[in-house]
Amino acid sequence: MTTLETIDLSLVASVTGGVGPASRCNRAQFDWMAAHMVPDTSMKPGVQRHVVVNDARSCGFPMPR
Repeated sequence: MTTLETIDLSLVASVTGGVGPASRCNRAQFDWMAAHMVPDTSMKPGVQRHVVVNDARSCGFPMPR
């Protein structure tokens, strides 16, 4: 059984933290994704190119060819 509850935004207004650039921009993880990159239209296993491009752009990493 699922219980639904309404959360007042004032209850979460003081919440801090989350994923910041330091924890989001992991170079080792980016390098792994780049090594397993597949074209956006590919149905093969791997990381689609647009995901790698977005991470490169947001983290300042060079885009692999």
